[in-house]
Amino acid sequence: MTDKGHIHSAIPWLCFTMLAMVLMLSACQTDSKSASKRTDVPARNPDAKYNGIDISSYQGFIDWAKVSSDKDICFVYIKATEGATYRSPHYAHNITQARRFGLLVGSYHYITSTSTIDEQFENFSKFALKSVQDLIPMVDVEVRGNWSRSQLIDSVGKFCQLVEKHYGVQPMIYSTMGFYNKNLAPQFNKHHLYIGRYSNEKPEINWEGEYTIWQYSETGIIPGIDSYVDLCRFHQDVWLDEILLPTDD
Repeated sequence: MTDKGHIHSAIPWLCFTMLAMVLMLSACQTDSKSASKRTDVPARNPDAKYNGIDISSYQGFIDWAKVSSDKDICFVYIKATEGATYRSPHYAHNITQARRFGLLVGSYHYITSTSTIDEQFENFSKFALKSVQDLIPMVDVEVRGNWSRSQLIDSVGKFCQLVEKHYGVQPMIYSTMGFYNKNLAPQFNKHHLYIGRYSNEKPEINWEGEYTIWQYSETGIIPGIDSYVDLCRFHQDVWLDEILLPTDD
């Protein structure tokens, strides 16, 4: 519900917020020119407890200098958008600073049934700029909402087609193991799969599917992040070079 008595007093703050976002995105684009895409993929550490993390605005302000000091972390997936209108207020800072401190970074969109796929992709592609991505994009699929199973599959498939046309590669798909097996397998088994299963047992994908990344914990503690964070590790037969976003040159 809108409190109309505060609309005019809020206008200066809204203008300031919009200006701040423009400046952050500008900085993000500028940084991409000086921080060229990495070709030196770090070697796999067989003793690493985890290989990467994924974050959203839930984690708030992140000290990326401290995060990057954790040598087990080689990659970061950052939430950019959700639905047709939501854009993470921390996204520009996070992707710029994570790359600045040498981490390979990808962006993800949380898909919903409350708006069209075209609207959602426009939101994502205009915010998660291709020029500042190191890793293939990811689509987060966790709920069916108003869609039937077949409508969900069609919608995710269309989003993937739009990603491939714009970014030049099929996206990674994130989901929990139970939701994926019930709603998305086997139609997307050939995609890179980022599967949440908070257990000591590795994810099992129906119809002979295989995960690329296993999100095995949602209660990770990382210096530089003031709240719990998801911890992830690669499948033993996969490494970073398989999910790098192809360059245009």
